[in-house]
This record gives sequence, C-alpha cells and structure tokens, in this order.
Amino acid sequence: MKHVLIYAIFRTEAWWTNVGHHMGVDRVTVMTDKRGRGDRWVTDDFYVAYARFKASGAGASELVTRAEVGDAIARCRVLRWMPTARATAMVLAMAEAMDRALAELAPDAIVSLPIDNYVSDILERRARAREIPYFELTASALPEMSMLLYRGMLVTSRETPNADAVSARVAEIADPEFAPLYIQGAKTFTRSKFYRVQIYFRLRAAALKLYAWAIRDPLNQHFLDAQPWLGHKPRFSDVRILDLVDHDWQARLHAFPKGRRVLFGLQVFPEAAIDYWLDDLELIRQEEVLLRLARSLSDAGYQIVVKDHPLQFGFRQVEWLEALKAIPNVVLVPYEVSGNAMLAQCGASVTATGTLGLQAALLGNASVVGSAYYVTEEDFLIVRESADLDGLPERLARAQPPASLEERQSRIIERLLKGSFYGAFMCLFNFKPGEANPEADQMGRELGARLRLLGPDGEDWHGKTLQAGISRHIGSPLAPAVSRRAS
Repeated sequence: MKHVLIYAIFRTEAWWTNVGHHMGVDRVTVMTDKRGRGDRWVTDDFYVAYARFKASGAGASELVTRAEVGDAIARCRVLRWMPTARATAMVLAMAEAMDRALAELAPDAIVSLPIDNYVSDILERRARAREIPYFELTASALPEMSMLLYRGMLVTSRETPNADAVSARVAEIADPEFAPLYIQGAKTFTRSKFYRVQIYFRLRAAALKLYAWAIRDPLNQHFLDAQPWLGHKPRFSDVRILDLVDHDWQARLHAFPKGRRVLFGLQVFPEAAIDYWLDDLELIRQEEVLLRLARSLSDAGYQIVVKDHPLQFGFRQVEWLEALKAIPNVVLVPYEVSGNAMLAQCGASVTATGTLGLQAALLGNASVVGSAYYVTEEDFLIVRESADLDGLPERLARAQPPASLEERQSRIIERLLKGSFYGAFMCLFNFKPGEANPEADQMGRELGARLRLLGPDGEDWHGKTLQAGISRHIGSPLAPAVSRRAS
C-alpha cells in the first residue's frame, strides 16, 4: 500500500495530517470538502457541477442512478429535509467531484471517520465503484482501543486473540458499571441546561450561516447541519420533555417481573450509526420503528422501560416521547439514571446499534439489535429488515438464557478483539497543532500497520470477506453493482 487518501471532516485536518505522517506509507493525501483545507478539496468542483445539475433538473447521472440518489438523500440528516431538486443536484454534483478526485489521486485505500452524511457516503460509493477499499476509523467498545469499520461492519483480522486477553477484556467490559468514554460526565439535566443548550446552538447556527455565505460555501454539509429549520431540530417548547419523566419509575417497574421488562435504550437521533449501518431504509425511521415495537410488546404483556441517551438531552423532540408514553406499560426513567443500572433491572434490551445492546448480551439478557459491529449470530436477536419486526414478541418469549454466559462473553469479546487495535482514538479531541502528541503519533503507527494487515496487499478484507450484493434494498450502497474500475 503506497498511497492512502484520508477524508477529513471540519477541524480534523491537522490531526489527520499528523496521523498520516506516522502511518509508514509512501504517500498520504488529506482531502476535505472545505475550500483551502487539506491537501486537496472538492469544493470548487462541487459547485461547478451543482450549477449544471440544478439547471438541468437531472434526476440521475452516469455515476449515480435514481435509486442511489434516493437512498443517499434518505440517509442524510440534512438532505432529507431539503427540496428534492436541490438535494438531488447536491448528490449528483458531489459524486462528480469525488469521482474526479479519485481519478486524479488513484489511492490504494481510503480512511475517514465513520460515514455520517452524504458527502462521505458518496465518496465511499465512488470508491467502491473503483474497487478502492474504504475504512472508517472510530473508538472500539474496548477501552484504549480503536477499530476499523465498513458501514457498520467490523473489519476483522484472521488472527485468533489470546485467551488471557479475551478473559481480561470480558472482566472489563462486562462490568455492570462500565460506560463508554463518550457518555461519562453527562449528569446535569435541568430546565436551565435545556434552555442554555437551545440558545447556544441557535446562536451557533446563525454564526455558521453567515460564515458559510462569507466564504462562498452556503451548501456545505457542516454549516447546513447546524440550521434550526431541519425537521429533527428541537424547539424551546420541547423543554416539557422533563414533565414526561416517571419519577416513581422504581415502583412502576415492580408491577412487572424482570423477565417481562424490555429496556428501550434510545440513541442519539438522528444517528449516523443508524442512518449508515442499517441497510433497510424502513429501519432508519427509528421513531416509527420503536413506536411499532412498543405497541406490539405492550399488547403482548411486556413493560417498556425507556432510557434516553444522556447526550440527547436538549436535542429530543417531545412529540415522539409523548406518543411513546401514550402506549400502555411504558415507563420513562429520569435522565440521570444510568443505562447500566437499567440493564440490571430488565430481562431484555432493544436498541438499533447502541452499546447498551452489547452490554445486555454480555450480561446474559436477550438483546434485540440491528446490524451493529458487535453482533454475533447466536447471541443476539438481529433485526436486519423491517419484516424482522413481525413476531418479535414471540421471538423474545422463546429466547432462552445462554447455556454458558462465559462462552457467550468470550465469543463476543473475541470477535471485538479481532477487529480492534491499540490506539487512543479520543486523542483527536485534545489535539493541538504544533504541540507534541505521542498518542496521535502512536495512532498513526498502529493505523498504518492495521491498514497494511487488512488492506489489498495483506488479508484483503474488502475483497475476500465483504460479500458483494448483500442488500435487498434498491439503491443501497451494499446492493449488487457492476464494477466500474477506471483504467
């Protein structure tokens, strides 16, 4: 592997440049969608193409089919709230800009943070058409480790982890007090905090809008994502969400045996892990999916215990929770109650891709999840398409505790270790250009070694492990596609 292309989102360019410098490859190119940032940017090519596609009213191009355009718009938390003609032109223009960059740069592999909007989504689609491996770097569920993903699928090595290492990690992550680093410290949930969050982000949105126009980049995803007109953004009136909390939740839980309590561990919404890890677009509509599940489970005599994500405080629209609370047997626990505490009090868990699904399985509970990176076939009730929701109460009723919890834990953790490597991903957030950062240097070395192991010159995970055409959804990035490798 001689040339690695890094796609860097806003304000991560310096970190990626440092990481790339230590990766041990001949050439690293940092690309962005911000004019003047990184080694290469696609901004000007995008706007030239956008003007042409917008004027023509085209619904597809030589690079992107109508089905793919529709899929890309549906998955992007910004485009799905925009007029269809504008969103379509943006998708087609970005495909052209990204394809031109790939043709010019001809990288051996691409690395980015996890795909979380149409820009990186389109980059991956064009990379796949050119048979260029695409790796997404993020923090592992295992502390002090990182992992590589491909649209939510864990990119694993063939090496079997040491049994002692597996046992040590089981003891660490199966601890009922374990909590991912990104949610630690979120403990204050008051009306005053809610209003502070609203005021700050509205002022930020206004400032970013002015800045976007000043730098002649009004359609940039980063700036659009901040705007309050997006349909998922909360309002000041959503503060009444605090009035929905059941402060007598402990007494209410006692009305049902533990085996009939199902924890709904809510995720951040909209959530990139849902939008881009779940293949079926029907499942991406998480609020509708959870309402459907809550009704069927309630009718079947289950209690639904709702635990909102601590980082969602101030960002959740209240109408959806009101609809959920209107269903019999639904309890909304206070924000300050930890998800770990609720796992211990419920016999089953439902989450799309959240870490609570992993922890539930490790504790021996029935765990209903989507296509998350930590899934092992025998240890989870997996929902891959909307049809899998039918009969879920019956599937839960038939679910049995694992014959050996120790074997289940080892099986799950062993797979996580096969996809994880040492590297402090969180060093991204305290990186300062010009200052020594040994953790970022080490991340570069470890990432480079991992890419050489799993890339086309090594085990070739994409070529030998990733199955082509694994989707039934028309337009999905995982649907069968004709190879269009450039000569």
